[in-house]
Amino acid sequence: MNLERLQLFLKIVDTGSVSAAGRESHVTQPAVSRSLKLLEEDIGAPLFDRQGRGLQLTAAGRALIPCARQILRESERAREQAQRAAKEGYFDLRIGAVDSIGTHILPGCLPALLREHADLKIKLWMGRTQTLLERVDRGSLDLAIVAYSGPPSERATRVGSYGLKYYGLSERFGSIAALSSEAELRDLPIVEMEALPGQPSVIRDDADAFAIAQNLSAVKALVLAGLGVGQLLPFMLTSEERARLTCAEQLIHDPDCGVYAVRSYRELSSEEARVQELLFASLSRLLARS
Repeated sequence: MNLERLQLFLKIVDTGSVSAAGRESHVTQPAVSRSLKLLEEDIGAPLFDRQGRGLQLTAAGRALIPCARQILRESERAREQAQRAAKEGYFDLRIGAVDSIGTHILPGCLPALLREHADLKIKLWMGRTQTLLERVDRGSLDLAIVAYSGPPSERATRVGSYGLKYYGLSERFGSIAALSSEAELRDLPIVEMEALPGQPSVIRDDADAFAIAQNLSAVKALVLAGLGVGQLLPFMLTSEERARLTCAEQLIHDPDCGVYAVRSYRELSSEEARVQELLFASLSRLLARS
C-alpha cells in the first residue's frame, strides 16, 4: 500500500476536500484525485461518497483511517530507527539461551554489556537446545547459548562446563553420597530431563518410578519435593536448598557436556564481533565461578 496515497487520503479526511488537501500538501487537485482513485482501486472499494461538491466517508473509508494512521506512524518510526542506526551504530543482538543459562547466568552478564554499549539492543529468547540451534541456522538468532555433549557446530565456541551433578533430598536419598557409578542409580526413582543429543538415559526400561521433565527448573522442583534423584547445576541452588540435598559428587554423567555459544552464518561487523567476544568472556568467568 502506497504511503503517499495514504497521506493524501488522510489529508482529505482532515481538511474535508480534495482541493484543500492539495493546497496543504502542495499537490495539484488532479494529482490528489488520481491518488485517491488509485488507492480505492488498491482497496477494492470506494472510500468516499461524492455528494454534489462534498465528500462523505464510506464504511471502507472510516475503517481505513485508524489503519492508515498506524501505518504512517510505524513508517516514521522505522525511518527514525534507520537514521539513528546510521548515525550511532545501533544494532540488535538476538540471543537464544537454554533455560538454565538464561535464568541463572545471563542476568549476571548482560547489564554490564548494556552499560558499556548504550547503542546495543538485546533480544533474548529461551528454549530447548535443538530449537535454538535450528533458529541460528535459519538466521532468526545471532547467537545461541546451549548445553551440548561436544561441539554442536563448527561455529560453536565452548564458554564453560555444564557441570550437572546428581542430587537427592537428604532425608530420603542421603545414601547417594557414597555412589561411584551410574549403574548404582538404577534402583532409585530418577527425575531426568530429556537427554541432550548424544547423551544416554540413566532410566532403565523396566524402572519402577521415574519422571521426565522438560527443563531443569522442573527437575529441581521434583528433586526438592523428594520424588527422586536428578541432575542439577550447582548454580541453580540457593544455600538453603543445598543444605536440604545430598550430592553424588563422584558421579559424572557426561564429562563432554559443555556450554557452547553458536554463531549464525551472518557476517558480523567489527563492533558486533567485539560485543559477542565480551559476552563470551563474561559467560566464561561466571560459569567458572559457579
